[in-house]
Amino acid sequence: MNIDRVLKFELARLNVHLPEQRISLRDALSSKRPGVKVRDGGIHAFKRGELDFLAKTIPEVDWGRLYLPILIALDPKLGRGAARITGEAEARAISQILGKKGKEELLIYRPEVAIIRRKLPTTTQYFFVPG
Repeated sequence: MNIDRVLKFELARLNVHLPEQRISLRDALSSKRPGVKVRDGGIHAFKRGELDFLAKTIPEVDWGRLYLPILIALDPKLGRGAARITGEAEARAISQILGKKGKEELLIYRPEVAIIRRKLPTTTQYFFVPG
């Protein structure tokens, strides 16, 4: 078995917690039990308080453009302790929370990741990018 296949298999196992499909903040806010189905067949639920916090963070016009969970990409190419958030609404929301400027992509670092994960533990998720 070659090393690339092993690495891909291991990354797939690390990312099994990711959603099959993400939902918009607008849809999550209107749901009685907001959450998404994950790749291993389970359900990842969102806490209502986090949804309300995000709704207050960005303009209502962006509620349909912000998809949950917000994905935090851990990519070795970014360097140790760096992560990336993509998506205009997602980057805008995280930028707003951190007091940073961000457009369609936002680079954040370990202390900022910790802040975001502390404030949004159910509406953000890590995922691992192959190196």
